[in-house]
Amino acid sequence: MQTLWLTGNPLRCFRVADEQIIVDTQGILLGGTSADEQPMATPVELAAACTQVDLLILVAGAAPLDRSWLGALPAHIPKLGFLSDNSGIEARIQLTMAGVDGYVSATMEAADFAAVLHKIHEDKQAVNSLQAELKNFSAIAFTAMSSASEMGTVAVFAEKVQAVVDLQRLAHLIHACLDDLRLDGVIQFVFDDDITLFPADVSLSYQRLLHSARESDARIVSQGRFLLFSFDHIQLLITDAPYLDEERYGRLRDVLAHLVSIAEARAKTLKVNTLLKIQQDNTRIVMTLLEMASQDNRNSVKEIMTGLSDSLRQMATGLDLNMEQEAELLGLSERALNSLEGLQEATSTAEVHFRSLLQQLDTAANLLQSVEENSSVIAESDSRVELF
Repeated sequence: MQTLWLTGNPLRCFRVADEQIIVDTQGILLGGTSADEQPMATPVELAAACTQVDLLILVAGAAPLDRSWLGALPAHIPKLGFLSDNSGIEARIQLTMAGVDGYVSATMEAADFAAVLHKIHEDKQAVNSLQAELKNFSAIAFTAMSSASEMGTVAVFAEKVQAVVDLQRLAHLIHACLDDLRLDGVIQFVFDDDITLFPADVSLSYQRLLHSARESDARIVSQGRFLLFSFDHIQLLITDAPYLDEERYGRLRDVLAHLVSIAEARAKTLKVNTLLKIQQDNTRIVMTLLEMASQDNRNSVKEIMTGLSDSLRQMATGLDLNMEQEAELLGLSERALNSLEGLQEATSTAEVHFRSLLQQLDTAANLLQSVEENSSVIAESDSRVELF
């Protein structure tokens, strides 16, 4: 077992290849030992030497050791305090404060001394392994909690997005989620030639990146701190992605991909709803014009046919017609009037079906239209999920 002894003021370091005591009961270096003195000029050199041995023994002399040297000692190495008859109270207290793992003295038998060294070394190795496992477990738990929190942000977004009624509020909600994820970005909505940016005053370089994304077939493009998500109707450019943290960077790619997908689905719904409202308005205008024209036609036809029928009756009595010819002439007028009335009934039936179509359009619009919340602006707290 390689052992490093630290003794004296000024400090002297000795490297011992086996479990032997190199200091007597008075704290004085024994002669004829196989100790190999290691010249140390700085605490950094001492710390480097500690990494090459299995155990460190600190000799408590009459006075405390140099604190700057003790502060450089690695925490993982087993440390023993060596007590002698010459060890002062302050020196012993200093070793205790330095966190030694045990004590030995020159009065111990060689076998007992070796047994203590091995026991302290094994215990320290077990403690170091346990600490490493706890650190690894803590890292895994933190990653799991962070991932759950990030997905929770997406879950809240998926719930809140159903209440969004226009693209501006949708963009506001996306930016709120990015704030929860400690990110900043630019959003672009694209519907044919209608392009909308949020925020509107972005730099030309960001606009060129978003334009290039529209012409590319790639869904996700990453380059350093830039992370770009490009879907059919929405593009999201992250400008401060944590590219140095590979684990979080990978998680955010998945989280943001879900977020953008949900946002695009809602954006398309809003666009369809807008187009449907336009068609509803156009249909109502057409319906109004048809009803007005139909009513005018009915009134005109009724007036014309009534006048024609009265004229024919008057003419029939003034002409030299027999009863059969007069009945035939009046019957012709009645058949024409009945035919026009049948045509008007067909027109009325078409209007009824047209109103039914308009009602179905209203029903579809109500299904697409979300119930707007009482607040006109989405509160930031509504979309926040605190990260662990």
